Amino acid sequence: MPRTVFLDPGVNLENIEGTGALIGGYLPAHVLGVYAAPTPVEEGDDGADQVAGEGPPKLDVPWMIEHYKQVLRLLPGGLHVVGFIINATSESVSSKYESKIRKLLTSIRTYDPLVEEPFLLYTKSMKTSSLVTENTISSLEVKVYDSKLEFIQLDTKLILDCPVALKCGENSDRMLLAHAEKGIEKLERSMSTSLCLFNNQILQPDQPICPPQIKDSAKKGGKGKSTKANLDDTIESEDGEIVQYKVTVLTKDDLNVPEDVVIEDNNVRLKLLGEMKSRCYVPAGTSIKACREYIIQDVSRTIRGRIQLHCDVLVGEEVEASHIPVIHEPPRRVFTRLPATAGLAVSDYLYPGEGPEDSIESIKEIFGFTPTEDEIEDDLEIVAAVGDVKPDVDSKKEDKKKSFLGSSRQVLLSVGVAAISAGLAWFRFKQSAEDGEGEKE
Repeated sequence: MPRTVFLDPGVNLENIEGTGALIGGYLPAHVLGVYAAPTPVEEGDDGADQVAGEGPPKLDVPWMIEHYKQVLRLLPGGLHVVGFIINATSESVSSKYESKIRKLLTSIRTYDPLVEEPFLLYTKSMKTSSLVTENTISSLEVKVYDSKLEFIQLDTKLILDCPVALKCGENSDRMLLAHAEKGIEKLERSMSTSLCLFNNQILQPDQPICPPQIKDSAKKGGKGKSTKANLDDTIESEDGEIVQYKVTVLTKDDLNVPEDVVIEDNNVRLKLLGEMKSRCYVPAGTSIKACREYIIQDVSRTIRGRIQLHCDVLVGEEVEASHIPVIHEPPRRVFTRLPATAGLAVSDYLYPGEGPEDSIESIKEIFGFTPTEDEIEDDLEIVAAVGDVKPDVDSKKEDKKKSFLGSSRQVLLSVGVAAISAGLAWFRFKQSAEDGEGEKE
């Protein structure tokens, strides 16, 4: 069923000179837009064809999709890129670029299956082209809401200890995303059967996390009734502060194996180890079932995102075969508040040795605003002590260890290097006759 699009009063569409991405969330009958991130000018492009008054902006689909993927990677669970924005009228763009629009909107569903009705919003006419089905482009009603759109913040802290054994042939000494996927899939299986406590309470799946801000009567249209939000008085928070819930994730102590089990030899052991922060933002009135899905979404999104970043850094580096466990430290997670929203934040990732100041430029490029260091939460994930990561190291080997501090070839037990958010322990061992001699399974 087509939804109505409600834009937060703080959404600055005038900031979009050419094109951009609209960040928001979903309720059963509404799409909520809370922030417009302008598409950065591509390197080597002077942006001359996107200046207002010189015809409609260029619809550069590949570059817009690349920007979209960068934005999506940094969004907490519950927030989506609900659509794209173009500084033009529907008449000047929709018919001329229909195939490009279809490709653009299809890409949203490809990378974020939870988005059901992606759309292209024309700022000069406040109309949309929405991909309702795979082959059907329709239009959604767009309104600016009367008050700030209220979201609920769900905070979760996870302690990871997820081992998995692999059979690796070529590149078994190298950390690859394809290898790490096995550990991520195991973590996702644990999350899929988990139980979530909200403020230490078990709530029913169809129960809303809190009373809805947007009443059904607002959509149906009562007798002269306003569509203005009526948040229930039971939602308590300080002025200007977002309502927060602490979520505890309880996982089952079961076998946790895929449906199709294959028994084979293995020569590599991987372990997701450490403490990580998960955060979601859901609209007031979201069901407990949907909240749980968004928590799982956020865990999967942040784990994959930071491991992908880490693996990209390792490309081209030399790797020496070793029997000593190697600690890989993906970047830690920080949060930056989105301006003109009701307390919403986006993520960024910092490598060891980096501070909040290193996040400013990337946030500016991707989201179009410049945060201050004080606006960046940098203390949610911290570097652990060496002993917390690898307490079982043979003490006899201590005098044989080389100093790896500052070495990018092996990130191994450097002072301050440990499991942060999702520490990856990558163990390599040979199954040779020498290693197996004197040992029994």
